Amino acid sequence: MPRIISALLLLAALAGCATTMPWTDSRQDTLRQEAEYLSGLVKTHKITKTQAADRLNIKRVALIGHNAYDDEVFDYYHHLAEERDHNRIGQAESQSLMKKKLAEVRARYQQEKEKPRKAPVFTDFVMELYGLPAL
Repeated sequence: MPRIISALLLLAALAGCATTMPWTDSRQDTLRQEAEYLSGLVKTHKITKTQAADRLNIKRVALIGHNAYDDEVFDYYHHLAEERDHNRIGQAESQSLMKKKLAEVRARYQQEKEKPRKAPVFTDFVMELYGLPAL
């Protein structure tokens, strides 16, 4: 019984926090944490950018599943990681190309009359990474 009362008190306290804190998608927060962890592994040369993208994709699919927009954005993100790993493009060019792709996706998403059933959480996550507003 004391456990139930403690749990109820905790829920009541958290409910109060929810009214004062901005709402965020916890799946996006989880992707952010995973990306930060993987970024550290890339910086210490423990894995490549492509390997980091592959591991982030595993997390993405487990959390969100497949979505046409997310799949498209991830495929391009992965392609750019490969290009960078093979020194075919640099960081600035990679960022520019990704921003261009995100702008194309945004334009298509805004023109679509019926939005996808599953929210494009990964796409919104990448938009945030690049300093762009969510879809």
